[in-house]
Amino acid sequence: MSKPSYEELEMELIALKENTIVSSKEQSYKEFFDNMADMVNVIELIYDTDGQPIDFYNRATNICFSRFFGKTQEQLVNKKISSIVDVIEDNWFTSFAHVDKTGEEIRFKSYGAAYDKFYRVTAWRVSENRVGISMSDITEAEKAKIKLKKNLKKEQKERAKTEHLLKEKRVELQENIYNLNTANEELSFQNNEKQKRADELDIANKELAFQNEEKEKRAEELILANTELAFQNDEKEKRAHELDIANTELAFQNDEKEKRAHELAIANTELAFQNKEKDNRAYELILANKEKRKRANELVLANKEKQKRANELILANKELAFQTELDVYRAEMEHVAHDLTLLIDTANVPIFGIDSRGLVNEWNQTSEKITGFTKDEVLGKDLVQTYITNEYRESVKKVLDDALLGQETANYEFPLFTKDGQRVLVLLNSSTRRDAKGEITGVLGVGQDITELDGYRNELELKVNERTLKLNQALEKQKELNDLKSKFVSTASHEFRTPLSSINFAAGSIKKYWAKMEPILIQRKLDKIEDQVLHMTKLLDDILVVGKAEAGKIIQHPVDINLGDFMSEIIDEVSSACEKSHDILLIDTEGLKMTDIFIDEKSGRNIFINLIGNAVKYSPTAKNITVALSSEREYTVITITDYGIGISKAELKTIFKPFSRGKNVDLIQGTGLGLTIVKEAVDAIGGKMIVNSTPGDGTSFIIKVLKQQHV
Repeated sequence: MSKPSYEELEMELIALKENTIVSSKEQSYKEFFDNMADMVNVIELIYDTDGQPIDFYNRATNICFSRFFGKTQEQLVNKKISSIVDVIEDNWFTSFAHVDKTGEEIRFKSYGAAYDKFYRVTAWRVSENRVGISMSDITEAEKAKIKLKKNLKKEQKERAKTEHLLKEKRVELQENIYNLNTANEELSFQNNEKQKRADELDIANKELAFQNEEKEKRAEELILANTELAFQNDEKEKRAHELDIANTELAFQNDEKEKRAHELAIANTELAFQNKEKDNRAYELILANKEKRKRANELVLANKEKQKRANELILANKELAFQTELDVYRAEMEHVAHDLTLLIDTANVPIFGIDSRGLVNEWNQTSEKITGFTKDEVLGKDLVQTYITNEYRESVKKVLDDALLGQETANYEFPLFTKDGQRVLVLLNSSTRRDAKGEITGVLGVGQDITELDGYRNELELKVNERTLKLNQALEKQKELNDLKSKFVSTASHEFRTPLSSINFAAGSIKKYWAKMEPILIQRKLDKIEDQVLHMTKLLDDILVVGKAEAGKIIQHPVDINLGDFMSEIIDEVSSACEKSHDILLIDTEGLKMTDIFIDEKSGRNIFINLIGNAVKYSPTAKNITVALSSEREYTVITITDYGIGISKAELKTIFKPFSRGKNVDLIQGTGLGLTIVKEAVDAIGGKMIVNSTPGDGTSFIIKVLKQQHV
């Protein structure tokens, strides 16, 4: 090959200075570098005499990095960072120095006080004394996360406050029941005093006044309950409003992403225009140089003989100088190309490229890391058909085809296959690749692994759904409480009216006919008054037991009790209460009467007195009741069977709800609390209960009590 002439060397140097001679590979990597969505630069650290990092030079920056500082790339390259930013966090210098010295890649989040922003920073060693840095602006996501945490804490405080109010209302209900019992006792005392000075009409009027006062109290309680329900509804609306705000913030972030993509497209268009203008200026300079050389040649020909030796010497010196400067520029360009190649290949985001046929022609180390496929394995393969999941192939192919037509896409989510069959979710920005003539040659894809972010988003949605579900459950619980209050008011009013009327009538008769009434008749009236007082006391005791069970305040103190003595005592007590109207037979075929049962005595009495008492009450014509003892592997079994009116199949589902009574009870007195007390007591001792019943043929309650609970 002949030695290049002086004119050829001069033209090559000018072209290098105008950036018009760049190899296709160097141009490709520069496009990769400038098209990255993150802020990326290559730095050279500056150390003090003790080896501590104090500053660094920016050796190469992409467009996104320079745009963030409001400067051009030329204004930032080879400048110290301290001349650009007033305040830099110390941990950045130490982190970058650690990468420079050890070669280990690091990732961290940091807050930049100079611009009041949050960043996700990745640093890796590009070459000796050179470190690559990638920064993503995550300010909006971090501030949204901080705001979300504050909202969650606020919601927890509001929830605790609501639960505290519910507890206070439950305590208030129990206090009202206690006050009702106290008021009834005071009323009984007042009636006895007033009956001495008033006639039967005054007694009836005062009873009516008492009932009206009770209705007013119940009305006030109902208003209070409605106020509580309105407060719960307001809380639910607040949670819904907070969810709307979160959705609005997410939509705003998506809009911001689209704006960034649009700005990137505009920047690419501006860069292409600038390159075209540079080409025009270079061509004009070449023409000017040709004209200049033409005039110079004419002058040389005129003075050829006179200046021949001088020109040869000058030309030799110029050739040597140009050759030296050309070698320096070539070395710098090769070094920049090498740095850009390392930067793209070691970038912390997946970068890949395809040609016009959709075949992979670029695949960096991060792409290898997240998929498991090496660069050699994927080069020349069809990206869509080989590495995209079936349900996304059509949509991903459309995005890439649009980019091949010049229609670039930003922030498109799609899954990639990994080598072990897993799926990785990638956020893609596609850019059109063009040659020096402006013709489309392929697509550049710069992505971001958002698998973890997608999981966090799904987890956040799940938490919101859980909070909503818990709030709805609390509202349903409050609704049940309101229904229970209404039933309590109705039942208590009805159940208290009859015994109070009986007491009133008996006391009035004694007062009016005291002188004429025989002592035995007076004693009967007094016994009737005492029976009705005991009936009212039992009703209030049942209500208190149900209230404690609802609040979870039933405390168990189980002890070993002889089974035979315990059941016989309860049977005798029920038989005496019903004046031995029924035959209650205790059946023990397995000899269990001499064994012990481990149970809380009060809970046990609540269970069996209610069940045997109900068997008597709801068997008005059938006089036989059986209580059978048997044993299973883990349980002692007590079965109470009657042959009375029975329970319908539909009502078996509701018999354990408070104040629930069957449609076939007719005029049989009751409150609907007995089976509720039984169910709560069985659950409290850890037992089981089975009910079998046929309307008209009777009912069987099977109670199973665990053996050796104390072991």
